[in-house]
Amino acid sequence: MDRTFDTKRTETFSDAIMAVAITLMVLRIAPPVASPGTTLAGAFWSDTVPEIIFFLITFGVIVLFWMNHHDLFASLPQRMSMHAFWMNAGFLAAICLVPFGLEFFTAEAEVSYLTVGVYAGLMCMATLFLAALGRSITHRWRPEALAGVVIFLLAVPLAPLLGSWCLFVWWLDVPAERIIRARRARTAGGAGS
Repeated sequence: MDRTFDTKRTETFSDAIMAVAITLMVLRIAPPVASPGTTLAGAFWSDTVPEIIFFLITFGVIVLFWMNHHDLFASLPQRMSMHAFWMNAGFLAAICLVPFGLEFFTAEAEVSYLTVGVYAGLMCMATLFLAALGRSITHRWRPEALAGVVIFLLAVPLAPLLGSWCLFVWWLDVPAERIIRARRARTAGGAGS
């Protein structure tokens, strides 16, 4: 008999990991410090506001991950397979690394392929593990989950053009998932008639 894991405990542990990752991201935002020749307000707008914006973007992405994760766990029985457990562990490992990715991205004075690539790579890793978890639970791939990988990677070539604002491309994931779901529903509806 294959080993299985309690779904409720795994979900609770997963929620805690995501909460800690979000907390670590917000703790790294430092209050503004006025240097000679600048005001506190100037330091706030030039240093702190961008940090808050990037935190909010990443917070939103993690919340979307959490919502998809929650939906997957709602369809699970009381026990989950070893495969599903390890896909969830991989997903959580990627989420744990997101604060590092955010720090690496914002620590550099200039946005580069490397800083965006590392950050987007972590988001892709989380997306792929979450998609594999979904596959393990539902026994089918969800194309809308894999669309996120393409959208996260889209930020990398846009980095030199858009600078740090290339992360706003990530919000294209929301309409992309809706479009793919609607098409899939239309196709499934048409197949039944």
